Amino acid sequence: MTQQIQWFPGHMAKTIREIGEQMKLVDFSLEIVDARAPQTTQNPQIMEMIAVKPVFLVLNKIDLADPHQVTKFINKNKDKFSGILTTDAKMGVLSKDFLRQLKNNSVFADLSKNNTAANLKALVVGTPNVGKSTFINHLAGKNIARTANKPGVTHFLYWIRTRYNLVFLDTPGLLWPKFEDQEIATKIGILGGIKDNLLASDDLALWLISFLQKNYPTAIATRYKISHFPLDNPIAALMSITSQLGLRQDFESASQRLINDFRSGKFGLISLDFYGDDYLDN
Repeated sequence: MTQQIQWFPGHMAKTIREIGEQMKLVDFSLEIVDARAPQTTQNPQIMEMIAVKPVFLVLNKIDLADPHQVTKFINKNKDKFSGILTTDAKMGVLSKDFLRQLKNNSVFADLSKNNTAANLKALVVGTPNVGKSTFINHLAGKNIARTANKPGVTHFLYWIRTRYNLVFLDTPGLLWPKFEDQEIATKIGILGGIKDNLLASDDLALWLISFLQKNYPTAIATRYKISHFPLDNPIAALMSITSQLGLRQDFESASQRLINDFRSGKFGLISLDFYGDDYLDN
């Protein structure tokens, strides 16, 4: 990668301070992550703050992730949280499935049993664009939390009452001040967690091509119907994709198309975080 990726606008620093102040008001926390990269999209700085209360990790966009890698992640990390739950925030029917998972959890059952207030209060956190606000809106039964298919839409903390005796404290999508590992920043950028205009789309596309060539070798050729696809040369592969899309030498547009196709699941069930011996490093 040639570009050093960093993005930590002022409202994020302000929100981190406010979360520390609000923890005494909540009963538990929900950290929403992208199921395609559940390790990458956890915020290590926030986890240190919210761990004073029970934390449930919610793997969102489960319908886009490689189920083999999701299972490996859950098995590896199930003892680190009060529970690991799965959902797809774009499908309202799965809201009930999420609630079933939550209510069947022994830690949540104890919280409900010992709660003397009318509602349990939960802090909802996540990195940008993991689907946090859409998730909240489904449980609220109406569009209260602001949503958009881009990061940085929510800028303030506010309370939202749901239909299920739960009150959520919604928060802006939060990153951390500096990415020490640029591969983490690259993955978050590919997933849409950093504003596109701050990123070099061709750098992201070349990383994604290399990753897919090694770990899902038929995904790109199948999507773009390329019969002779170069598997060991990302630059040649990007040129083939650009030509197949009829974009001539417009590699930037081809790169953005590739990234958008990945974000919307058009390559199939793909995970960016691998566990065990499966992953072939870029």
